[in-house]
Amino acid sequence: MDMIVKFLGIFLSRPYRKQLKAFVCLARNYGQLRSMKLGGAVSADGVPLPWYTYPAIEYLGGIDFSKCSVFEYGSGNSSSFWASRATLVCSVEGDEEWYEHVLREKSENQRLYYAKTKEDYIESIAKEGMEFDVIVVDGDFRKECAEFSVDYLAKAGVIILDNSDWYKQEANYLREGLNLIQVDFHGFGPINDYTWTTSIFISRTARLQPLGGALPVTSIGGLTRDTK
Repeated sequence: MDMIVKFLGIFLSRPYRKQLKAFVCLARNYGQLRSMKLGGAVSADGVPLPWYTYPAIEYLGGIDFSKCSVFEYGSGNSSSFWASRATLVCSVEGDEEWYEHVLREKSENQRLYYAKTKEDYIESIAKEGMEFDVIVVDGDFRKECAEFSVDYLAKAGVIILDNSDWYKQEANYLREGLNLIQVDFHGFGPINDYTWTTSIFISRTARLQPLGGALPVTSIGGLTRDTK
């Protein structure tokens, strides 16, 4: 890629060189090209990522979830992402073949459920008999899952709704019905060649702590005050 960029840079005017640089940042620094080749969401270094938008991934990556429990509707690379950050990750999967794949890869702090029916899928969050600090609605039956899961959300918890631009009714329910603070993260993400929205709904009593001592973290491809 470096040779191609260098070659094209000889013939391009400044605006197009800047646009080319932006493409390289997304393709290489964010790992989007690698994700597209693999067909799975990973970073530039091949570390598993959730299939959320990059702005949402970067924001979540700067939060300390080390004492948190997570429940996911849907499983995959996101499960590995959360398992490396949280105390406990519970996920439900409705695709038996994919369930078996994730089961082989899971960590010690992961629990994975296979749901044969819609009811089992939606109500799987009740299996642990506990409240979760983070609930991710990113699988099947999102309307029903969003509504059912709220009884299992910790008082100071957060709910993540991916593709929220497709699920405006569900977003409205979480924002207006539950009085959660909605923060929308629009942009590109792994694998896809289009933008979408990942929304994070934050309880008004939540006190999210930065992982590295300060927020925001420097964005991938971003400049510091010394390099701008």
